[in-house]
Amino acid sequence: MDSTSACGGQSTDLDPLRKKLPTSKNCVRCGKPAVLVVQTSAAFCRDCFLNYFTHKFRSGLGKTRILQPGENVLLAFSGGPASAALLNLVKRGTEEGTQKKRLKIEPGLVFIDEGSVVQGLDVDQQQKAVQAVCKIAADTGFPVYNVMLEDVMTGHSSDSEMDSPEREEDVERQVKSLSTDDSGAHKLKTLFEEAKSLTAKEDLLQMLRCKLLVKVARTHGYTKVMVGDSGTRLSIRIMTDIAQGRGAALPLNTGFADDRHGDVVIVRPMRDFIAKEISMYNTICKLESVFLPTLATKVAEKASISHLTETFISGLQVNFPSTVSTVFRTGAKLCVSQGSKQEGHKRCDMCKAPLDTGGQGQPLQSQASGDGKDESVANLRTENNSDKQLSSSLCHGCVLTMSELGDCSALSAGL
Repeated sequence: MDSTSACGGQSTDLDPLRKKLPTSKNCVRCGKPAVLVVQTSAAFCRDCFLNYFTHKFRSGLGKTRILQPGENVLLAFSGGPASAALLNLVKRGTEEGTQKKRLKIEPGLVFIDEGSVVQGLDVDQQQKAVQAVCKIAADTGFPVYNVMLEDVMTGHSSDSEMDSPEREEDVERQVKSLSTDDSGAHKLKTLFEEAKSLTAKEDLLQMLRCKLLVKVARTHGYTKVMVGDSGTRLSIRIMTDIAQGRGAALPLNTGFADDRHGDVVIVRPMRDFIAKEISMYNTICKLESVFLPTLATKVAEKASISHLTETFISGLQVNFPSTVSTVFRTGAKLCVSQGSKQEGHKRCDMCKAPLDTGGQGQPLQSQASGDGKDESVANLRTENNSDKQLSSSLCHGCVLTMSELGDCSALSAGL
């Protein structure tokens, strides 16, 4: 029998991925039998992989020296694989046996319930999933803050700290409070329902989530916020942001540290890991994660720019394992212009990124060349003076997003 497959007539000898797979079944570090392959040329045993993963995480924090001893750090916990791995790494780091290796920070957890904007959810299943996330967070012994996405629209916050994380009745009470509907939830739900595209909804949700994280951090005295964005997720965002006109904000959206908010810095310590590495780490450590439906759950491939980009990147990654690292490292070379760092430089009222427009909602390059293709977007809501004033203080990407939303008065008043 030859090597030609029965259907398609292609020879298996031409498979580029199979040629790159390591022929040795021994760990590249200790020589013991390997149990997993991280990249096409790296096989590890269980112990060496855990050491590799932990060292990679700690070295990223050590090189930047962004965390100070005793600093209050808020961990954004969604219950997903990346945030579960981040939580485990931080918990293990704070419990290290030797004082020299210990992660000397004061961590806290925040969980944001986004159920009010995700349509078609079963209420009982949603509450069970939220309860499972709260239980995982409570078991760590860290302070836990549960907030609802609609809290970003109001001046107050419904977040609360669980003083006795081990008590299940406290967790159940938190879940019941998360499902309470109020005027803020109704306004937010209406805003998302009136959005013209899923792309606009995802972009708006991303901004609101970031604003709420900063709000909770300021309320409870945290100066750093750790998020579980992996290299795979950030590679997808690099391509998505470029397509959505947010290229000027790429260094902030995908960098290790995002300092656009001033007193609160968002840190991405998981950015050097691809999704496969995180999945392997969770499997070996037997970490529990919870799936919570999102706006993009069960949608078509071309439903949004972000979802289409994710499908494209993931498809390439299967046969070309260096796809994610190539995109990510290319984007990591970008930096914020020196002019935008100067004090007094205008920033977008929505995303707080340096303003890349000339005050009319159009890109600076487009204005300089006299290109009028974005004139309809630049004159966002021309019949409403408040909306015109709002659009003049937004970056190009936010103008595009706002142009696909309905009545933005509630959003602008809340933010």
